[in-house]
Amino acid sequence: MKLKSLSLAAILAVGALGALSAAPLEEAIKGVDVSGSVRYRAYVQSDFNSTVSSGNKGKDAHRFSGHLQLIAPITDSLKFGTSLVTDVWNDAGSRASVPAGDTGDNSFTFDKYFFQYGEGGLTLKAGKIEIPTPWTQAAAISGSRGNGALALYNVNSDWTIAGAAYLQTNALNGYATPGLSNLDSYHNLYALAAIGKAGPVGLQFWAANYEHIADAALFGEAKFAVSGFNAKGQVSYVKLADEAAGVGGATDDAGVFYGIEGGYKNQQLAVTAGYTASDKDQGIYTLDADADGIIKFGKQLYYRTTNVRDVGTVFVKGGATVDKFGFELGYGIADVGSRDQDYSEAYGTVTYKYAKNFGLELYYSHLDLDNDTRPNKLGTQEKTNDEVRFQAQYNF
Repeated sequence: MKLKSLSLAAILAVGALGALSAAPLEEAIKGVDVSGSVRYRAYVQSDFNSTVSSGNKGKDAHRFSGHLQLIAPITDSLKFGTSLVTDVWNDAGSRASVPAGDTGDNSFTFDKYFFQYGEGGLTLKAGKIEIPTPWTQAAAISGSRGNGALALYNVNSDWTIAGAAYLQTNALNGYATPGLSNLDSYHNLYALAAIGKAGPVGLQFWAANYEHIADAALFGEAKFAVSGFNAKGQVSYVKLADEAAGVGGATDDAGVFYGIEGGYKNQQLAVTAGYTASDKDQGIYTLDADADGIIKFGKQLYYRTTNVRDVGTVFVKGGATVDKFGFELGYGIADVGSRDQDYSEAYGTVTYKYAKNFGLELYYSHLDLDNDTRPNKLGTQEKTNDEVRFQAQYNF
């Protein structure tokens, strides 16, 4: 597992130390690992008054995001890291999906700073760090963060065990957890995990407690890939705390989510089909619609179905790569039993790899939130949204 990070402050600090010691700057920063990305997104949408993937309400939007990570060695086994990010929207005031603690129009912010120690099979990380659980988004930009410690131990070449305690996390995003947005999201999160493989099958098991949100959260995953064929299955169990029980019309405090997907992939072609389902009585199964580890489909659909009870989604997607171009088409249908509605989404994506570290992406997505002929508890008016998103991203 490669752990990256650090920031502009580290460069400045190392530069200051270099000046004090009269050593050349290039000597002072020798060994510093620098990485990051710069990303621009532009969204165009039809007039649909509801939260969609860009977080807007029938508006066009522009978003600029930047991320600079640095890791500086202190000794052979000890390092210091930090991360500097910016994430700016032109319409922050209209976004219903803004994550907790995010204004949508922030300046540069230190979102990680930590010490990392590694010796033999043991890695320890302490400070303000990412939360890489199946229920959270640990991405570089707008990811989940917490003040705490993470320990990893490689038992052997096949298995790693992990334990973590995070204080004052920002893991809970209200737009992804209907009914929980009125709860303070800055609570402690504790997690244990075992990640490894048995023969050709990759496995991972997680157990967590999120104060005042989930008394218990369990997650299991199994996956394999043989000669281009691949399959993955997941199960997530969440028992809500008393403060969170009953949200979204839930009739129970515990619920199960499961997902399966499989397909075939080589260097030119990829085809995937899958199915996900949330519990009929309690639908909360993740802390973030953008969670990195949960099986999901689409560009807009999962924002409308995440943590909604009694939802079954079936989907298929396929893509091809031709020289520097990539193409993908996808279609999914969600049966939302708790609302007596059917949702659907169709999308198409084109990517272009302009250079090794620079790529372009354009997609069109059509979301239909009520194509069901049965009586609609929320009204009979059919609601749709068309979204086009352009992205340019440079990684370094």
